[in-house]
Amino acid sequence: MSGITTSQTIGPFPHESWRWAFDAAAPAALTIEGSVFDGGGQPIDDAMLEAWTFAAAHSKHNQPVAAFCRAPTNARGEFSLALSTTPNDGVYVTLFARGVVKHQFTAAFLEDHETPARSALLQQVPADRRATLIARKVAPERYRWDIRVQGSAGNPETVFFDYE
Repeated sequence: MSGITTSQTIGPFPHESWRWAFDAAAPAALTIEGSVFDGGGQPIDDAMLEAWTFAAAHSKHNQPVAAFCRAPTNARGEFSLALSTTPNDGVYVTLFARGVVKHQFTAAFLEDHETPARSALLQQVPADRRATLIARKVAPERYRWDIRVQGSAGNPETVFFDYE
């Protein structure tokens, strides 16, 4: 019996199954746009990102409000994550892509938000690597954050986390 399971590979044609991707059409409170690159600096045109975050409590039960979205990359490796809440911590992202043997976990923190300074998760990342997790503001409620699956000279690999 093969030792390969669905959590270890997504196969050569992931875009076929992503045609039926989750779509939670909710008004966006903010958008994070960027590109996914491989180790050679080439765009990855068939990746899928899942993002989730929690906002401060807004309900009558004083529970945090969750936001979730899923976005594929296009032919230029670009993605756009439209989140319905502004996070009170980071935006947590799972990356799936052809050639990525096991999905990867990372996070984005908004540069103009108080979260980077107080995030326990970000403080565990070596100071010289934290910049790979900062989404830069480009317009009101719009941020830019690129993901590099492998690093190269001058373009460090995005920090990925092991959740065990």
